[in-house]
Amino acid sequence: MGKYIVKRLILLIPTVFLVCVITFILMRIIPGTAVDQIVSQYSLAGINVSREEVEVMLGMDKPATTQFFIWFGDILRGDLGDSLFQSETVGQIIGKKLPITLELSIMILLLSNIISIPLGLLCAARQDGPTDNIIRTIAVILMAVPVFWLATLVLVYPAVWWKYAPPSNYYPFFQKPIQNIQMFLIPAVLGAVTQAGIQIRLVRTMTLENLRQDYIRTAWAKGASESWALTHHALRNAMIPVVTSIGGAVAGLIGGSVVLENMFNIPGIGATMVNALSNRDYPLVQGCVLIFSVVVMVVNLLVDVGYKWIDPRVEIE
Repeated sequence: MGKYIVKRLILLIPTVFLVCVITFILMRIIPGTAVDQIVSQYSLAGINVSREEVEVMLGMDKPATTQFFIWFGDILRGDLGDSLFQSETVGQIIGKKLPITLELSIMILLLSNIISIPLGLLCAARQDGPTDNIIRTIAVILMAVPVFWLATLVLVYPAVWWKYAPPSNYYPFFQKPIQNIQMFLIPAVLGAVTQAGIQIRLVRTMTLENLRQDYIRTAWAKGASESWALTHHALRNAMIPVVTSIGGAVAGLIGGSVVLENMFNIPGIGATMVNALSNRDYPLVQGCVLIFSVVVMVVNLLVDVGYKWIDPRVEIE
């Protein structure tokens, strides 16, 4: 196990390098540049400055390959660079914004599992009955509905009908926990129900497959109740593919957090990255993408390790 974890951590290095290359190239080929933004801001302030002067100031007068290796070298030293439009370093900005996004993502994961695992077990226990059919129908609908559409409904109709709008002022959890939960609860529920649609069907399918195994028949023959057989025998073996889906959902949660944070005015790293993209703040966008990528890779490693914890028979190499 230890050798496997070390090997996976070593493999993060070329993966991170490839992510850096792709991000750097994409930021340079999108229309508009940071130079245009800065020249425009100087002009609005009544200051005449040329593009060449701004390029020299930003270090963008050098060849693209030189710019990349200077930036990547800084990363290896733990320096993500300075934001072009904010008076803070990229590391400081991400350090403040990332916990907000992680809080939202963790709430979505917890709520999706709280919803999907019991309902998936219930569907398996009541296979092809009315309860099973209703829950499966709802799960399919939730899988098909995009989260931004649900968020739009939640924002628009309560405001029109009841003059209600979700809280838009962010407070850290440890300062004002009630106000913090009030702000995060609605977007977390919306993200959770869309994710739960996939997991309900997965839990149901894998539980039914395990219920047909001989060890379940043996448990019933020894007098085990249906609930005991479901929760203590079938569920643990059914959780391995569910854990896989949770690991894969992390990337989707990051993409969903960008949407939810912007729609509900949550000042997380997703909303920060959207603003940085509109301003062509190259160091900040590249830093955000890099951190997102590392988080996804680490979570996938934890998922692989989780296989071994759930089922010691699983061999990982």
